[in-house]
Amino acid sequence: MIKVDETFIETTLLFKKQYNLKKLLSNLGNPQNNIKVINVVGTNGKGSTSKYIYDGLRSKFKNIGLFISPAFLYQNERIQLNGNYINDEDLKKLYNDNKKIIKEYELTFFEIWMFLAVLYFNKFDIDYAVIEAGIGGRLDCTNLFENQVCVCLTSIGYDHTELLGNNIESIIEHKVGIIKPGRTLFVSSDNKKYKKIIKEKVNEKVVFAKKVKNKINYQRSNIGLAKKVLKWLDVKYNNYIAPIGRYTYLNETPKFIIDGCHNIDGVKTVIKQIKKLNNPIVIYASSKEKDYFQILKVLKKNIKNLYITDFEHPKSWIIPKDLKSDYNYIGDWKIFLEKNIYNNIVVCGSLYFIPQVYEWYRSK
Repeated sequence: MIKVDETFIETTLLFKKQYNLKKLLSNLGNPQNNIKVINVVGTNGKGSTSKYIYDGLRSKFKNIGLFISPAFLYQNERIQLNGNYINDEDLKKLYNDNKKIIKEYELTFFEIWMFLAVLYFNKFDIDYAVIEAGIGGRLDCTNLFENQVCVCLTSIGYDHTELLGNNIESIIEHKVGIIKPGRTLFVSSDNKKYKKIIKEKVNEKVVFAKKVKNKINYQRSNIGLAKKVLKWLDVKYNNYIAPIGRYTYLNETPKFIIDGCHNIDGVKTVIKQIKKLNNPIVIYASSKEKDYFQILKVLKKNIKNLYITDFEHPKSWIIPKDLKSDYNYIGDWKIFLEKNIYNNIVVCGSLYFIPQVYEWYRSK
């Protein structure tokens, strides 16, 4: 397996004014339209909801694909089929065989992965593919499947506002812009407060899901959304297991929990869950492009034993000197965790940081 910190896709290009994947696929005869797709968009909960639907479909159908991002431990995670990651041999061959055309069309990092997924899924007689959006919906490179079955809208909040706008109306418009004519939009119960706005932005049928019982508060809406879609597809399924890094218990007594809450809404939902614990140590680290000042303000107000740190990664937010004393800065989070391993601990923040903590803990 190709680890997430290894160099595999040879580009640093993330955003462009003009994206070319749709043009490339059109010139190849639109192979993406051979695949029946369930698009998943939203701010928080996309990864969990996508996995729940994927697992549910696998209980009934022979060939089910999944496309997600970001990867947690291995880059292969982005493209999955029938419960397995794409293997190294297939992944490398797909990429190497198409390097020339990828370069010719100047595909971005995310477009390349979407392109490889389309090519891979076309090798199989896919019943359905669950496709998680990267950013937004209307302008996202996952908005290219005409054979769309339905769209799932998970919890809406403020993230990537530099691209989606800094108001809820604009963000929702971007997200739901992925829906094709005549398709059904399934909406998380978290978005009931935006019901009027959503219905104004969508001309198609809109179905709101209900929450279900679950020990993790913020997964109640995600499971409820997945359950609604699966029932609509005549799939009976109850074994909902969240992806690693979504309020994952690595240890029960004492509690050691990791969660990739990387935006303000995600942090607020995790705080509600943390309050059920007995005064845990909470460690937070952020990516440099996130709204860490607002997040820290909310964390400090609600968490007694709060610590902050940075980590080895190009996207890590490096804590400035003037904040280190204000927020109990940890210079080496590994040493700190070893010294406090017999306390209840919650590590949260960047999805680039959480996998490092997971691997460290697993090695111990």
